[in-house]
Amino acid sequence: MLAEKRGVFVNLALHENFGLTVIESASSGLPVVVTKNGGPSEIIPVCQNGELVNPQEENQIKKALRNILTDENRWKYYSNNGATNIQKYYSWISHVNHYVDLINENLSVSSTGIKKQHYPNINISRLKRKIDHLLVSDIDGTLIEPKLANPGLKELKAHLTNRTDKMAFAMASGRNLALVKKVIDEEEFPLPDFIICSVGTEIYYTNGKDYILDKGWAKFLAGRWKREDIVNRLKDIKWIKIQEEEAQNPYKISYYYDKEHYNHDELITALGTGWYKVNIIPSHGQFLDFIPKRASKGNAIKFLCRKWSIPLSNVIAAGDSGNDVDMFRGSVKGIIVGNRSAELADYETTKSIYVAKNSASEGILEGLKHYKVIK
Repeated sequence: MLAEKRGVFVNLALHENFGLTVIESASSGLPVVVTKNGGPSEIIPVCQNGELVNPQEENQIKKALRNILTDENRWKYYSNNGATNIQKYYSWISHVNHYVDLINENLSVSSTGIKKQHYPNINISRLKRKIDHLLVSDIDGTLIEPKLANPGLKELKAHLTNRTDKMAFAMASGRNLALVKKVIDEEEFPLPDFIICSVGTEIYYTNGKDYILDKGWAKFLAGRWKREDIVNRLKDIKWIKIQEEEAQNPYKISYYYDKEHYNHDELITALGTGWYKVNIIPSHGQFLDFIPKRASKGNAIKFLCRKWSIPLSNVIAAGDSGNDVDMFRGSVKGIIVGNRSAELADYETTKSIYVAKNSASEGILEGLKHYKVIK
C-alpha cells in the first residue's frame, strides 16, 4: 500500500545487523531511507533502492526524504531498482548459487589446507598451550605513540615480559613485517606469539629469530581477489595516490588519500559490481587500503583462534583507528585507547568495548584492568 501511494520506508536504528526490512521494501518497490550502520550499508549500494543516512543527523534524514518524495523520477528509479535488483542479488536462487560457489572455493583451498601444511620452524607446543587471554594490539598510536612520549609503554612491556604461559600476545598492524620487526627491536618488545601485519593480509609466527608465514591464510585470501583489475579501476580517482612499493603486497593495495575529498561512494562506483569482494579501509585520515573481503585484522584473529583452539571470548583487542574496528566484533573484548582517531570518535564504552581515558599503552593497561586481566 505504501508503494502504491508513492511513500518511503524509513529505518533509523542506530545499528541494523542485517536489514531484512530493507529487502522487503525493495521487493515491493518501496524506496527507503535507512541507517548507514550495519547491513543496509551493503544492501543499498547493490540494490540502489534508497539512501543511507546517519541516524543521529536530523538534517541528513530530512534531505534524503525530501530528495525522494519531491522528485518523481528519483522515486521511480529507486522503486524500479529495488524490485529488479532484489531478485538478482537477494533471491533464494542467487543465495544458493553464491553459497555453492563459496563451498567449491573452500573445498579447493582445503585440499591443501591447514591440516596438511608443514611448518618445521614453528614451536607447536607453545602455540597449542591452553591460553586464558590473548592480547592483540595495534602498534602505531596504540602500543606506541612517540608524540605523547609513549605513555605506559614501560609498564606494559614489563607485564608482557613477565606474563605466564596462560597469556599470549600478538601484534596486529598496518605495517609490513619489516617495519613490525623494526619496532620490536627498537622498543625492545617481548617477542609476540603471532604477528598480524599489512592490515590483516599476512600472519606470521615467531620462534626466536624466525618469522614464519602462515601459507594457509595466504591461500585463503587468494580466492576471488583480482589485484590488477582493482588497481586499473582506481587509476582515474584524483584524490588518491599509490603508496611506495614497499607498502604493497599481493593482497594489499595501499594509497595515500586527500581527507577533504574522500568519497566512499565514488570508490564503490569505480570498483563496479565486484566492490563487495573488497574491504576499503581508511585510517589516520591519510592512508587508504584495499584488501580482499576476507582479509582484515578481525578475520585473521578468528582464523588464528580456530586454528589453535583459542576461544574468541578469551581475546582482548586494542586499537586506535579505523583499521582496528574489525577486531572489536563477536565475543572479542575491545579496548579503544584515549588518543583514538576521528573514525572512532563516536564510540562509547559498552559491555564488549572499553573506551579508555588514557592514551596508547597506558590506555591498554587501563582496559586490561577493566577486564580484570591485570590488577
